Amino acid sequence: MARALEANELRVDGLIRDLGTFHGKMLRPALVLLVARALGGITDLHTRLGAALEMIHTATLIHDDLIDDADVRRNQPTAHVRFGNTTSVLLGDYFYTHAFTLVAGLKLPDVTLRLVETTNVLCRGELQQQCVERHTALSEAEYEHIIYGKTACLTELAAEFGAAGSSDELRKAAATYGLACGMAFQIVDDCLDFSGDPDKVGKSLSTDIERGRMTLPILRLLSGASPAERTLHERRLTAPTGPDDVAAFREAVIASGALASALKTAKDHVRRAQEALTAFPAGTARDQLQVLAEFIVARDF
Repeated sequence: MARALEANELRVDGLIRDLGTFHGKMLRPALVLLVARALGGITDLHTRLGAALEMIHTATLIHDDLIDDADVRRNQPTAHVRFGNTTSVLLGDYFYTHAFTLVAGLKLPDVTLRLVETTNVLCRGELQQQCVERHTALSEAEYEHIIYGKTACLTELAAEFGAAGSSDELRKAAATYGLACGMAFQIVDDCLDFSGDPDKVGKSLSTDIERGRMTLPILRLLSGASPAERTLHERRLTAPTGPDDVAAFREAVIASGALASALKTAKDHVRRAQEALTAFPAGTARDQLQVLAEFIVARDF
């Protein structure tokens, strides 16, 4: 990543360096490299693909923080707070274009096409999420479609890239693992907006409530509410009057069991991810992938 993002312009290099450890858990490159290790070994191809996927993920974080007006990420000021809105948009674009350049340099048209196609799906997922803000009639099927686009499509591709050169059966198993991990990861992320420790999560909480973003805990709350309760919840989502409404809605989600229900669904996805690994050869790398899936639902609560 560092080599690919280097620029001849000192000021641009300074922006990149100033971001520091903006990246987080490196889930996507970890998926590429661990799957590759489990299925034959890590090559320079895998390292480059992992770096490219993390650059695309970082670009989405920079843009998301601006959209959400979030002040903190990884316990550090977000890019738009540090550099301003215009610079942060351009910085996210810079990460995107360098990811594409890195992969195009491999001269593997099919791989480049998969990366571009998946990035299109990712952007479409983000757009769909914006279109349904405060749309309280959203179905769980639509929610799943959105989080596949905004998160799981990239983890699916990461695991698929890790299985490059393997049999169709192993590539399919890897993609299934990556997809299920991504779905679980996003659901847990949505749950952390309600019950996470801000110091551990490292970012602003309750942004989903404030924006009226229809996440799984919110959908489960609405589906289990009485007509009178649902009317109150919808009012707090669509026309909040202030912090008290946000706090009351957050407590309602937790008290109703909607949060626990959403976390159970995340654990179901983790179980599907681990089942997909039975196609992999036994060994340390497969064991690490099993543990990685479990980590997704155990993090930062």
